[in-house]
Amino acid sequence: MVTLGVKHYFLIIFALLSGASAALYWTAPEQQNEMPVLYWITQNDETKRETVRLFTEWRKDQGLPPVELKIDNANQEVTKKLAHGLAGVGADLFDTYLYQTELFASSGMFMDVTEIAKEMGFSPAETYPAFHDDIVVNGRQYGFPRNAGSPVFWINREAFARYGIPEPAERWTWDEFEKIGTAFVNAANPPGTRQRSYFVQTLRPDIFRRGLGLSIFNETMTACVLDDPRNAEVMRRFYRWTTELRLVPTQAEIMNLTAGGEMAGSGVFYLFNKGRIATMYIPRYALMRLRPMGKMDLRVIEPPHSGFPNMIFTTGFVGVYKNTKHPEAALSFLKFLTTERFNMLVINSGDSLPPVPKFRYTEAFLRPPDRPDEWHLQEFFARAAPTLGIGLSRSPFILSERIYQPVTGHEAAVIDSVLAGQISPEDAGRIEQQRINAEIASNIAKDPKLRALYERLTAVQRRIDQRKAEGRPIPADWITNPFHLTYYKAQGMLEGVDDS
Repeated sequence: MVTLGVKHYFLIIFALLSGASAALYWTAPEQQNEMPVLYWITQNDETKRETVRLFTEWRKDQGLPPVELKIDNANQEVTKKLAHGLAGVGADLFDTYLYQTELFASSGMFMDVTEIAKEMGFSPAETYPAFHDDIVVNGRQYGFPRNAGSPVFWINREAFARYGIPEPAERWTWDEFEKIGTAFVNAANPPGTRQRSYFVQTLRPDIFRRGLGLSIFNETMTACVLDDPRNAEVMRRFYRWTTELRLVPTQAEIMNLTAGGEMAGSGVFYLFNKGRIATMYIPRYALMRLRPMGKMDLRVIEPPHSGFPNMIFTTGFVGVYKNTKHPEAALSFLKFLTTERFNMLVINSGDSLPPVPKFRYTEAFLRPPDRPDEWHLQEFFARAAPTLGIGLSRSPFILSERIYQPVTGHEAAVIDSVLAGQISPEDAGRIEQQRINAEIASNIAKDPKLRALYERLTAVQRRIDQRKAEGRPIPADWITNPFHLTYYKAQGMLEGVDDS
């Protein structure tokens, strides 16, 4: 397991200051109650408030002692969560997002729930196989999903019809994306006017690399392998689509577009609703923001591919604070996340896919009686992500936040430099590879256990490389990168796997 680097230990100092204020808040007289109080760091929205109500109701129906669950919306920022936890005054439950798993697990804040999850029925077997590495670190489970997310392409059909642009098929290619997108942008932005309309609000490099058979890491995730012509092709496309063809706005442009007060925090959705962005690359939770805007003529389709159709499939999960004063109640919340009551809330609210896969086959999901205009959307959601979805590639030798964090991560830094013309698309992969591999080397040099794991896996990697050079299939148990497992199986490159 990657341990916290020196750069994170400033949080301990921060904890001494912020921990005191948190302790005052959570132990103030008005917080004292004969009934146990759980604090859950999450967004304070309608769905979370309903989750609180249903959890209270469920515990009563189960004959469990009453518990008060309170939402803490003020301490969502990752440094606050860490600081309070390291100071010994963390919330009982806290949401953990895409790239934060290893960071919180390595901090020692998470409760290890591996054994009790099997006993209580919220082990990884209860959710999607793709989420295993999102909630399990070094063989230990640290939480349970509260939803399931896979970005898809949303189509505003009225926007396409307005300009007479043919809509893309459910499965489409890079070249089709470029052709259709160029036609839309040219039609929606008359010559000589300032550009106000774009084809899609954002893109991620993962799906495009994977479409070419490339991952950010090798098969054992011991090294970054982006010094590869396929990555250069992805970066060339990103530069062309953003800077030359203007299909995708830069971060600065999207912020300017969504700064208007009329959008009230729903900027991208407002622009999509008005047809100024023809498509959105966002998971199912977009329904929560689009429904209040009124009925729209919508479709959802796969992201464009370059040979191997795929989707990113990940989760936001709830972890339990190791030092919670109410472990029974906190653990029961994880069990609650597996119940029909909670999964139906996710389904009805539009908050992505339910965390327990079987519920996506229910009539409530596929054919909500009050929303027949969404039935074709729900069928796609039920089918696409579990079929094409692949989890994040998480190396045990570097924290995922160091790579994938959307502002400060290595990925964002390199892409921003390419789009700004500071580095070439051909150099991007080499630079990112050097930065990531240097950090891996630094991490294993400081941790003998990590170094031993690295040496064992690099020995396996050499055997994999030899097999690839010889054109021989690779044993599945040699591979730890979830992308390569999926890709090689699809290509018939795994040894002893029945592809029928």
